[in-house]
Amino acid sequence: MKRAALTAQRGSRQGQVCQLCQFSTSASKRGLPIARSPLVQSRTSISTLRTQPSKRIDILTSRPALAARQFASSASAPGPDAALKDIARGASALHESNTVASNEVVVDLLQRCQRVAELLASRERDQTEESSGDEGNAISSLLDLEEKQNTTKSTGQPQSSQNPDPRLAEEVSQLAIAILKDEKVFISPEALAACTETLTLLRRAEHFPEVFHLYANKPVPEENSSPVKLLKPNPKSVNSAVPAELANKALGIAIEQKNLPLVLAIIDNTFCAPAFHRAKIFKKAGVPLVGLAAAPAACYAVASWAATFQNTMDPNVATGIAFAATLAYVGGTSSMGILAITTANDQMERVVWIPGIPLRQRWLREEERAAMDRVACAWGFKDPYMRGEEVGEEWASLREFIGMRGMILDKTELMAGME
Repeated sequence: MKRAALTAQRGSRQGQVCQLCQFSTSASKRGLPIARSPLVQSRTSISTLRTQPSKRIDILTSRPALAARQFASSASAPGPDAALKDIARGASALHESNTVASNEVVVDLLQRCQRVAELLASRERDQTEESSGDEGNAISSLLDLEEKQNTTKSTGQPQSSQNPDPRLAEEVSQLAIAILKDEKVFISPEALAACTETLTLLRRAEHFPEVFHLYANKPVPEENSSPVKLLKPNPKSVNSAVPAELANKALGIAIEQKNLPLVLAIIDNTFCAPAFHRAKIFKKAGVPLVGLAAAPAACYAVASWAATFQNTMDPNVATGIAFAATLAYVGGTSSMGILAITTANDQMERVVWIPGIPLRQRWLREEERAAMDRVACAWGFKDPYMRGEEVGEEWASLREFIGMRGMILDKTELMAGME
Protein backbone atom coordinates (compact mmCIF):
# COMPACT_ATOMS: atom_id res chain seq x y z
CA MET A 1 0.00 0.00 0.00
CA LYS A 2 1.37 3.40 -0.93
CA ARG A 3 2.16 5.89 1.78
CA ALA A 4 0.57 9.33 1.56
CA ALA A 5 2.98 12.23 1.03
CA LEU A 6 2.92 15.44 3.10
CA THR A 7 2.14 17.65 0.10
CA ALA A 8 -1.48 18.75 -0.27
CA GLN A 9 -3.28 17.09 -3.22
CA ARG A 10 -5.86 18.79 -5.35
CA GLY A 11 -9.24 17.47 -4.49
CA SER A 12 -11.91 17.64 -1.89
CA ARG A 13 -11.25 18.64 1.70
CA GLN A 14 -12.43 15.23 2.90
CA GLY A 15 -9.69 13.50 0.92
CA GLN A 16 -7.01 15.66 2.50
CA VAL A 17 -8.24 14.89 6.00
CA CYS A 18 -8.25 11.17 5.31
CA GLN A 19 -4.70 11.30 3.99
CA LEU A 20 -3.49 13.14 7.07
CA CYS A 21 -5.20 10.65 9.37
CA GLN A 22 -3.72 7.78 7.40
CA PHE A 23 -0.27 9.35 7.62
CA SER A 24 -0.55 9.90 11.39
CA THR A 25 -1.64 6.29 11.93
CA SER A 26 1.15 4.85 9.87
CA ALA A 27 3.71 7.19 11.43
CA SER A 28 2.76 6.13 14.94
CA LYS A 29 3.33 2.48 14.05
CA ARG A 30 6.28 2.48 11.68
CA GLY A 31 7.90 5.89 12.19
CA LEU A 32 8.27 8.76 9.74
CA PRO A 33 7.77 7.74 6.07
CA ILE A 34 10.67 9.93 4.96
CA ALA A 35 13.18 7.64 6.60
CA ARG A 36 11.95 4.40 4.89
CA SER A 37 10.40 5.64 1.67
CA PRO A 38 11.44 4.06 -1.67
CA LEU A 39 13.76 5.81 -4.07
CA VAL A 40 10.88 6.88 -6.29
CA GLN A 41 9.10 8.70 -3.49
CA SER A 42 12.27 10.09 -1.87
CA ARG A 43 12.58 12.67 -4.62
CA THR A 44 9.09 13.87 -3.95
CA SER A 45 9.80 14.10 -0.19
CA ILE A 46 13.05 16.00 -0.75
CA SER A 47 11.36 18.46 -3.09
CA THR A 48 8.57 18.92 -0.55
CA LEU A 49 11.03 19.66 2.26
CA ARG A 50 12.84 22.16 0.07
CA THR A 51 9.66 24.08 -0.58
CA GLN A 52 8.78 24.26 3.13
CA PRO A 53 10.28 27.09 5.20
CA SER A 54 12.99 26.40 7.74
CA LYS A 55 10.58 27.20 10.58
CA ARG A 56 8.75 23.90 9.96
CA ILE A 57 12.00 21.95 10.43
CA ASP A 58 12.91 23.79 13.63
CA ILE A 59 9.60 22.76 15.18
CA LEU A 60 10.79 19.15 15.38
CA THR A 61 13.57 20.17 17.76
CA SER A 62 11.77 22.86 19.76
CA ARG A 63 10.37 20.57 22.44
CA PRO A 64 13.60 18.63 23.16
CA ALA A 65 15.52 21.91 23.34
CA LEU A 66 12.97 23.37 25.74
CA ALA A 67 13.11 20.27 27.93
CA ALA A 68 16.91 20.36 27.96
CA ARG A 69 16.89 24.04 28.87
CA GLN A 70 14.47 23.44 31.72
CA PHE A 71 16.57 20.51 32.99
CA ALA A 72 19.76 22.57 32.87
CA SER A 73 18.17 25.46 34.75
CA SER A 74 16.73 23.16 37.40
CA ALA A 75 20.06 21.41 37.84
CA SER A 76 22.11 24.59 38.16
CA ALA A 77 19.79 26.60 40.44
CA PRO A 78 18.24 25.44 43.74
CA GLY A 79 14.54 24.76 43.80
CA PRO A 80 12.02 27.26 45.18
CA ASP A 81 11.35 25.12 48.24
CA ALA A 82 14.99 25.16 49.34
CA ALA A 83 15.28 28.87 48.63
CA LEU A 84 12.12 29.55 50.63
CA LYS A 85 13.50 27.64 53.61
CA ASP A 86 16.69 29.73 53.55
CA ILE A 87 14.68 32.96 53.32
CA ALA A 88 12.42 31.81 56.16
CA ARG A 89 15.44 31.13 58.38
CA GLY A 90 16.86 34.57 57.64
CA ALA A 91 13.51 36.24 58.30
CA SER A 92 13.10 34.32 61.56
CA ALA A 93 16.52 35.49 62.74
CA LEU A 94 15.56 39.06 61.85
CA HIS A 95 12.27 38.84 63.78
CA GLU A 96 13.92 37.36 66.87
CA SER A 97 16.68 39.96 67.00
CA ASN A 98 16.49 42.81 69.53
CA THR A 99 18.39 45.34 67.42
CA VAL A 100 17.45 47.36 64.37
CA ALA A 101 18.00 45.39 61.18
CA SER A 102 20.46 46.86 58.73
CA ASN A 103 19.22 47.96 55.35
CA GLU A 104 21.61 45.55 53.59
CA VAL A 105 20.10 42.51 55.35
CA VAL A 106 16.53 43.60 54.61
CA VAL A 107 17.23 44.33 50.95
CA ASP A 108 19.08 41.02 50.56
CA LEU A 109 16.14 39.03 51.94
CA LEU A 110 13.65 40.87 49.73
CA GLN A 111 15.83 40.42 46.65
CA ARG A 112 16.01 36.71 47.34
CA CYS A 113 12.21 36.68 47.49
CA GLN A 114 12.23 38.48 44.16
CA ARG A 115 14.49 35.84 42.62
CA VAL A 116 12.13 33.08 43.79
CA ALA A 117 9.21 34.99 42.28
CA GLU A 118 11.12 35.31 39.01
CA LEU A 119 11.71 31.55 39.02
CA LEU A 120 8.01 30.84 39.52
CA ALA A 121 7.05 33.34 36.82
CA SER A 122 9.56 31.87 34.35
CA ARG A 123 8.19 28.38 34.95
CA GLU A 124 4.70 29.65 34.25
CA ARG A 125 5.87 31.28 31.02
CA ASP A 126 7.67 28.13 29.89
CA GLN A 127 4.63 25.98 30.53
CA THR A 128 2.40 28.46 28.71
CA GLU A 129 4.73 28.62 25.71
CA GLU A 130 5.05 24.85 25.62
CA SER A 131 1.28 24.32 25.67
CA SER A 132 0.34 27.12 23.27
CA GLY A 133 3.34 26.93 20.94
CA ASP A 134 3.14 25.12 17.61
CA GLU A 135 -0.66 25.12 17.59
CA GLY A 136 -2.19 25.44 14.16
CA ASN A 137 0.83 23.86 12.47
CA ALA A 138 0.19 20.70 10.48
CA ILE A 139 3.41 18.85 11.31
CA SER A 140 3.26 19.60 15.03
CA SER A 141 -0.39 18.57 15.13
CA LEU A 142 0.47 15.24 13.56
CA LEU A 143 3.38 14.66 15.92
CA ASP A 144 1.28 15.49 18.99
CA LEU A 145 -1.88 13.73 17.89
CA GLU A 146 -1.18 10.47 19.69
CA GLU A 147 -0.03 12.26 22.87
CA LYS A 148 -3.13 14.44 22.98
CA GLN A 149 -5.39 11.45 22.40
CA ASN A 150 -3.77 9.53 25.23
CA THR A 151 -4.04 12.52 27.55
CA THR A 152 -7.70 13.04 26.69
CA LYS A 153 -8.51 9.38 27.28
CA SER A 154 -6.75 9.27 30.64
CA THR A 155 -7.98 12.57 32.08
CA GLY A 156 -11.23 13.05 30.20
CA GLN A 157 -10.29 16.63 29.20
CA PRO A 158 -7.70 18.30 26.94
CA GLN A 159 -4.26 19.00 28.34
CA SER A 160 -3.81 22.63 29.54
CA SER A 161 -0.96 24.69 30.93
CA GLN A 162 -0.47 24.68 34.67
CA ASN A 163 -0.18 27.78 36.79
CA PRO A 164 2.65 28.14 39.31
CA ASP A 165 2.08 26.56 42.67
CA PRO A 166 -0.23 28.97 44.56
CA ARG A 167 1.16 27.70 47.86
CA LEU A 168 4.70 28.81 46.98
CA ALA A 169 3.46 32.15 45.66
CA GLU A 170 1.52 32.80 48.85
CA GLU A 171 4.50 31.85 51.02
CA VAL A 172 6.82 34.21 49.15
CA SER A 173 4.39 37.11 49.39
CA GLN A 174 3.72 36.50 53.08
CA LEU A 175 7.45 36.37 53.83
CA ALA A 176 8.04 39.69 52.06
CA ILE A 177 5.10 41.38 53.80
CA ALA A 178 6.16 40.05 57.21
CA ILE A 179 9.66 41.47 56.74
CA LEU A 180 8.27 44.92 55.95
CA LYS A 181 5.83 44.82 58.87
CA ASP A 182 8.55 44.15 61.44
CA GLU A 183 8.97 47.21 63.66
CA LYS A 184 12.77 46.82 63.56
CA VAL A 185 12.82 47.19 59.77
CA PHE A 186 13.14 50.51 57.99
CA ILE A 187 11.47 50.46 54.57
CA SER A 188 14.02 52.01 52.23
CA PRO A 189 13.34 52.77 48.54
CA GLU A 190 15.38 49.69 47.58
CA ALA A 191 13.31 47.47 49.88
CA LEU A 192 10.07 48.94 48.52
CA ALA A 193 11.20 48.33 44.93
CA ALA A 194 12.16 44.70 45.65
CA CYS A 195 8.88 43.97 47.44
CA THR A 196 6.80 45.63 44.72
CA GLU A 197 8.58 43.67 42.01
CA THR A 198 8.01 40.44 43.93
CA LEU A 199 4.29 41.06 44.32
CA THR A 200 4.06 42.09 40.67
CA LEU A 201 5.63 38.84 39.47
CA LEU A 202 3.37 36.80 41.77
CA ARG A 203 0.24 38.77 40.75
CA ARG A 204 -0.58 39.53 44.41
CA ALA A 205 -2.07 42.99 43.95
CA GLU A 206 -4.16 42.83 47.13
CA HIS A 207 -1.06 43.62 49.22
CA PHE A 208 -0.09 46.83 47.41
CA PRO A 209 -2.24 49.32 49.39
CA GLU A 210 -0.90 47.96 52.67
CA VAL A 211 2.71 48.10 51.47
CA PHE A 212 2.38 51.66 50.18
CA HIS A 213 0.65 52.77 53.37
CA LEU A 214 3.45 51.27 55.48
CA TYR A 215 6.07 53.03 53.38
CA ALA A 216 4.64 56.45 54.29
CA ASN A 217 3.19 55.89 57.78
CA LYS A 218 5.28 53.22 59.47
CA PRO A 219 7.29 54.45 62.52
CA VAL A 220 10.99 54.76 61.75
CA PRO A 221 13.32 52.71 64.01
CA GLU A 222 16.28 54.64 65.35
CA GLU A 223 19.64 53.31 64.27
CA ASN A 224 21.88 51.51 66.79
CA SER A 225 19.17 51.48 69.45
CA SER A 226 18.61 48.51 71.75
CA PRO A 227 15.82 48.20 72.74
CA VAL A 228 14.42 49.65 69.57
CA LYS A 229 13.27 53.27 69.70
CA LEU A 230 10.63 54.31 67.17
CA LEU A 231 10.48 57.80 65.68
CA LYS A 232 7.29 59.42 64.46
CA PRO A 233 7.08 59.38 60.64
CA ASN A 234 6.19 62.28 58.40
CA PRO A 235 3.74 61.05 55.73
CA LYS A 236 3.99 64.36 53.86
CA SER A 237 7.76 64.22 53.48
CA VAL A 238 9.35 64.00 50.05
CA ASN A 239 11.00 60.73 51.07
CA SER A 240 7.59 59.18 51.80
CA ALA A 241 6.42 59.42 48.19
CA VAL A 242 5.98 56.18 46.25
CA PRO A 243 7.80 56.36 42.88
CA ALA A 244 5.52 56.63 39.88
CA GLU A 245 7.10 53.59 38.20
CA LEU A 246 6.24 51.30 41.10
CA ALA A 247 2.75 52.76 41.40
CA ASN A 248 2.08 52.14 37.70
CA LYS A 249 3.26 48.52 38.00
CA ALA A 250 0.92 47.89 40.92
CA LEU A 251 -1.92 49.64 39.12
CA GLY A 252 -1.43 47.48 36.04
CA ILE A 253 -1.71 44.24 38.04
CA ALA A 254 -4.85 45.47 39.81
CA ILE A 255 -6.43 46.45 36.49
CA GLU A 256 -5.68 42.99 35.08
CA GLN A 257 -7.54 41.46 38.02
CA LYS A 258 -10.54 43.77 37.41
CA ASN A 259 -10.73 44.78 41.07
CA LEU A 260 -12.04 48.35 41.13
CA PRO A 261 -11.84 48.96 44.93
CA LEU A 262 -8.25 47.74 44.89
CA VAL A 263 -7.42 50.03 41.96
CA LEU A 264 -8.85 53.08 43.71
CA ALA A 265 -7.03 52.19 46.94
CA ILE A 266 -3.71 52.03 45.08
CA ILE A 267 -4.36 55.42 43.49
CA ASP A 268 -5.23 56.95 46.87
CA ASN A 269 -2.02 55.70 48.48
CA THR A 270 0.27 56.76 45.63
CA PHE A 271 -0.74 59.54 43.24
CA CYS A 272 -3.17 61.27 45.63
CA ALA A 273 -0.75 61.43 48.58
CA PRO A 274 0.60 64.88 49.56
CA ALA A 275 4.11 63.40 49.62
CA PHE A 276 3.81 62.57 45.92
CA HIS A 277 2.90 66.18 45.08
CA ARG A 278 5.80 67.54 47.12
CA ALA A 279 8.20 65.11 45.52
CA LYS A 280 7.01 66.17 42.07
CA ILE A 281 7.59 69.84 42.88
CA PHE A 282 11.04 69.07 44.29
CA LYS A 283 12.16 66.88 41.39
CA LYS A 284 10.56 68.51 38.37
CA ALA A 285 9.90 72.12 39.36
CA GLY A 286 12.86 72.74 41.68
CA VAL A 287 15.41 73.68 39.03
CA PRO A 288 13.01 75.87 36.97
CA LEU A 289 11.90 77.74 40.11
CA VAL A 290 15.51 78.37 41.12
CA GLY A 291 16.17 79.63 37.60
CA LEU A 292 13.20 82.00 37.74
CA ALA A 293 14.32 83.31 41.13
CA ALA A 294 17.82 83.96 39.80
CA ALA A 295 16.57 85.47 36.53
CA PRO A 296 16.47 89.15 37.70
CA ALA A 297 20.07 89.05 38.91
CA ALA A 298 21.21 87.33 35.74
CA CYS A 299 19.31 89.86 33.59
CA TYR A 300 20.91 92.78 35.46
CA ALA A 301 24.38 91.31 34.98
CA VAL A 302 23.74 90.86 31.25
CA ALA A 303 22.33 94.39 30.98
CA SER A 304 25.38 95.91 32.72
CA TRP A 305 27.69 94.04 30.36
CA ALA A 306 25.69 95.08 27.26
CA ALA A 307 25.69 98.79 28.33
CA THR A 308 29.47 98.95 27.93
CA PHE A 309 29.18 98.41 24.15
CA GLN A 310 27.50 101.81 23.51
CA ASN A 311 28.53 105.47 23.98
CA THR A 312 25.36 107.32 22.92
CA MET A 313 23.65 107.50 26.31
CA ASP A 314 24.45 107.38 29.98
CA PRO A 315 25.59 103.88 31.10
CA ASN A 316 23.02 103.81 33.91
CA VAL A 317 20.19 104.60 31.49
CA ALA A 318 21.44 102.01 29.03
CA THR A 319 21.69 99.44 31.81
CA GLY A 320 18.10 100.13 32.89
CA ILE A 321 16.75 99.81 29.35
CA ALA A 322 18.65 96.58 28.68
CA PHE A 323 17.58 95.17 32.06
CA ALA A 324 13.90 95.89 31.37
CA ALA A 325 14.13 94.36 27.90
CA THR A 326 15.86 91.15 28.97
CA LEU A 327 13.59 90.72 32.00
CA ALA A 328 10.49 91.17 29.83
CA TYR A 329 11.80 88.62 27.34
CA VAL A 330 12.58 86.05 30.03
CA GLY A 331 9.26 86.62 31.80
CA GLY A 332 7.23 86.38 28.58
CA THR A 333 8.86 83.20 27.32
CA SER A 334 8.65 81.59 30.78
CA SER A 335 4.96 82.41 31.05
CA MET A 336 4.26 80.90 27.64
CA GLY A 337 6.18 77.76 28.59
CA ILE A 338 4.27 77.38 31.86
CA LEU A 339 0.95 77.80 30.07
CA ALA A 340 1.94 75.24 27.44
CA ILE A 341 2.90 72.67 30.09
CA THR A 342 -0.09 73.14 32.38
CA THR A 343 -2.74 73.29 29.63
CA ALA A 344 -1.51 70.33 27.54
CA ASN A 345 -4.41 67.93 26.93
CA ASP A 346 -3.34 65.73 24.02
CA GLN A 347 -2.73 62.81 26.41
CA MET A 348 -6.30 62.92 27.75
CA GLU A 349 -8.61 60.25 26.35
CA ARG A 350 -11.73 59.83 28.51
CA VAL A 351 -11.07 61.79 31.71
CA VAL A 352 -10.61 65.57 31.57
CA TRP A 353 -10.57 68.36 34.14
CA ILE A 354 -13.66 70.24 35.23
CA PRO A 355 -13.50 73.90 34.13
CA GLY A 356 -12.22 76.09 36.95
CA ILE A 357 -9.49 73.81 38.30
CA PRO A 358 -6.34 75.94 38.82
CA LEU A 359 -3.45 75.25 36.47
CA ARG A 360 -1.08 74.43 39.31
CA GLN A 361 -3.43 71.67 40.52
CA ARG A 362 -3.77 70.33 37.00
CA TRP A 363 -0.01 69.99 36.75
CA LEU A 364 0.40 68.54 40.24
CA ARG A 365 -2.40 65.99 39.82
CA GLU A 366 -1.71 64.97 36.24
CA GLU A 367 -0.56 61.47 37.28
CA GLU A 368 -3.79 61.02 39.23
CA ARG A 369 -5.86 62.04 36.20
CA ALA A 370 -3.81 59.74 33.94
CA ALA A 371 -4.43 56.83 36.31
CA MET A 372 -8.17 57.52 36.31
CA ASP A 373 -8.09 57.72 32.52
CA ARG A 374 -6.30 54.37 32.38
CA VAL A 375 -8.90 52.78 34.66
CA ALA A 376 -11.80 54.20 32.64
CA CYS A 377 -10.33 52.86 29.38
CA ALA A 378 -9.86 49.42 30.96
CA TRP A 379 -13.41 49.23 32.37
CA GLY A 380 -15.27 50.79 29.45
CA PHE A 381 -15.84 49.88 25.83
CA LYS A 382 -12.88 49.76 23.47
CA ASP A 383 -14.85 51.14 20.54
CA PRO A 384 -14.73 54.97 20.70
CA TYR A 385 -18.25 55.23 19.26
CA MET A 386 -19.65 52.98 22.02
CA ARG A 387 -18.23 55.05 24.86
CA GLY A 388 -20.80 56.66 27.10
CA GLU A 389 -23.12 53.64 26.86
CA GLU A 390 -21.59 51.76 29.81
CA VAL A 391 -23.92 50.79 32.63
CA GLY A 392 -23.55 48.97 35.91
CA GLU A 393 -22.85 49.57 39.56
CA GLU A 394 -19.06 49.65 39.20
CA TRP A 395 -19.22 52.08 36.30
CA ALA A 396 -21.58 54.39 38.20
CA SER A 397 -19.28 54.37 41.26
CA LEU A 398 -16.25 55.05 39.06
CA ARG A 399 -18.00 58.00 37.41
CA GLU A 400 -18.98 59.39 40.82
CA PHE A 401 -15.46 58.90 42.19
CA ILE A 402 -13.94 60.74 39.23
CA GLY A 403 -16.45 63.58 39.60
CA MET A 404 -15.56 64.00 43.28
CA ARG A 405 -11.92 64.49 42.27
CA GLY A 406 -12.64 67.47 40.02
CA MET A 407 -12.68 65.54 36.76
CA ILE A 408 -15.23 64.64 34.10
CA LEU A 409 -15.64 61.18 32.60
CA ASP A 410 -16.64 61.26 28.91
CA LYS A 411 -17.26 64.96 28.40
CA THR A 412 -19.92 65.19 25.70
CA GLU A 413 -18.29 67.71 23.38
CA LEU A 414 -15.01 65.75 23.40
CA MET A 415 -16.47 62.33 22.51
CA ALA A 416 -16.18 60.80 19.06
CA GLY A 417 -18.99 61.98 16.78
CA MET A 418 -20.05 64.79 19.13
CA GLU A 419 -17.74 67.54 17.90
